[in-house]
Amino acid sequence: MKYFERAQVSTSQRPILQQSESFIIQQGNVGLYERKEKLDQYQDGVCYLTTHRIIYVDSTKAAERAVELPLSMVKDIETFSGFLRSSPKIILHLQAADRFSTSSSSATPSSTSSTVPPPPQAPASLQQSWVCTICSFSNPPTTIDKCQLCGVRRPQDTPSTTTTTTTDTSDQQHKDSSACRVCTFLNHPSMIQCEMCGASLANPSLSNHSSISDMLHATQLQPLEDDAHVRIAFRSGGLSGFVSKLKEAVDVKAWNNKPVESPIEKPASPITRGVGISAIQGRIEKSTMEAQESMDEAFQDLDKLMAKATEMVLLAESISNKMNKESNNNDDLSALRTTLLNLGISDPVTRGSAGSIYHQELARELADFLSKFLDRQDTMKPLTDLYCVFNRARGVAFISPEDLYKAAMQFEVLQLPFRLRQFPSGLLVVQSLYMDDERAAQRVLERIKEQGGHITSLRLAELENYALAVATEHLMIAEQKALVCRDQGPNGLTFYENLLLTSS
Repeated sequence: MKYFERAQVSTSQRPILQQSESFIIQQGNVGLYERKEKLDQYQDGVCYLTTHRIIYVDSTKAAERAVELPLSMVKDIETFSGFLRSSPKIILHLQAADRFSTSSSSATPSSTSSTVPPPPQAPASLQQSWVCTICSFSNPPTTIDKCQLCGVRRPQDTPSTTTTTTTDTSDQQHKDSSACRVCTFLNHPSMIQCEMCGASLANPSLSNHSSISDMLHATQLQPLEDDAHVRIAFRSGGLSGFVSKLKEAVDVKAWNNKPVESPIEKPASPITRGVGISAIQGRIEKSTMEAQESMDEAFQDLDKLMAKATEMVLLAESISNKMNKESNNNDDLSALRTTLLNLGISDPVTRGSAGSIYHQELARELADFLSKFLDRQDTMKPLTDLYCVFNRARGVAFISPEDLYKAAMQFEVLQLPFRLRQFPSGLLVVQSLYMDDERAAQRVLERIKEQGGHITSLRLAELENYALAVATEHLMIAEQKALVCRDQGPNGLTFYENLLLTSS
């Protein structure tokens, strides 16, 4: 790949953000092109737009096929609404850079004595191009089976265009000079605008050139075929919303990290007193303006508070990552880690930013949150408890219980390291892949041995930091494995170690 670079993703197959970077919008079922070359392995994925980058994450192999393009390289943005079988696309023209190899760099410089540079020679690829009989689109020699524009297969008897100097070829070039460079519709040579799409046609004076070198010199003035650009195909809609957000991000240029200037304070107006109806109206208008200014200042303070909250969350995540690398895991570090976790999520996924893939992106965010929230790999949490903790971490971006349930249902589809499980009693829990019934039964048996051979559901919930319903389900699992047996007495239900099984 010439224009895209490799990107890093997390365990939940979401891009890892840089410092002071945030998500803007996501769109699924997209494909990538470099110029007109289709990248076959990057045709079904999710495109993330952040304040700094455009990131593509493949739906099947996220870790291997995750690439990015910095927004600082975008020079111009165009859109293609689609034609026949061709999907709508965004065309991103890129700035010149050292890592981009352009064909224009190999051009021979003109001598200092000549005032007019010699016309370029016809490339070898033009000698083998062929014209589609359906849409009259001139296809490159690499396309041998079907037309790039309309998708119709190439007839066997379609002749290839060659560079000859015969009279028939000159007449054909005279006719092709009026072809539209946008939709390739053949217009009358006297037309100055395309009758099909309305685009401006080439200068009619170009039709007087009889040599193929002059025609090639005119076509080199079109930047669309020669500059470095990439295309993003949108096969499930969402192009208009993505383009508007992309243009806003390019205009803002958040990657420059420009400091925010503090607002200039206005000097207080002198107090004047008056009498009559006009004075009363003036005082009413003044009080209204003061109230409006107070509300504006309050909202500005709220925006500043939210910005500071985002910085605090990023600081908390960095401190938590440093603590996870340390081997010392005492009670003070555990309490500090819990406090930092309660600060929240810096950039929560919303329905407006994710669109049709909202529940998939919410599942990935939930998986990232669970990987920090669950200290042990064999811990499970009831869905009701997780709903409260997850909403508290999201701040004001609350989600409904139905959205949380649908997001948890996407764990297995997206191959994330968590699963949603329902017990026979109807209890819904989210557990790790490492948690199974055999491991849960063995842990219950170990706790019973530590407690002198018997335990209750309440005591197990206290030791394991489980909810009471989860502890009861674990005891039922151990009973089904024949590791424990129950005793219903005056003090309630108590579980004992199955000595018959251990003695045998």
